[in-house]
Amino acid sequence: MSKTFKLQVVAPDSPSVMEDVTSVILPGGDGEFGVLAHHMRLISTLKPGTLEVTKDGVKEFYFIAGGYVEVNPTSVIVLAEEYEKSDKIDVERSTLSKKQAEEKLASKAEGVSIVKEKHALARNEARLQTVEKAKAYKK
Repeated sequence: MSKTFKLQVVAPDSPSVMEDVTSVILPGGDGEFGVLAHHMRLISTLKPGTLEVTKDGVKEFYFIAGGYVEVNPTSVIVLAEEYEKSDKIDVERSTLSKKQAEEKLASKAEGVSIVKEKHALARNEARLQTVEKAKAYKK
């Protein structure tokens, strides 16, 4: 039995990723979950978080903005709102965006969309956590 499976990550404004991997850890809507080859079929929502991919014994980390995943015994298809590899994340921009979202939420000013700002905050926190996970792995 093969210990690898196909991973495909698709997002509207990004090139698709398609590769053979040995495992993935996904930020499911109800919490993180891992997938190995021959996993049972499932469909799940994804929340902003880190997609951890292991291939050839090496881990790669991607920020996922949310979306859906379809798991099959021989493949995993991630339909992401947006994704970004950890080494491509602009930490300075994400830190600034996180701070701005926090300030807008704290101000409770009229016209501020609480839902929009909470989503921006979650996305930027997830971006920064993805970078931290990648750094911790490389140590």
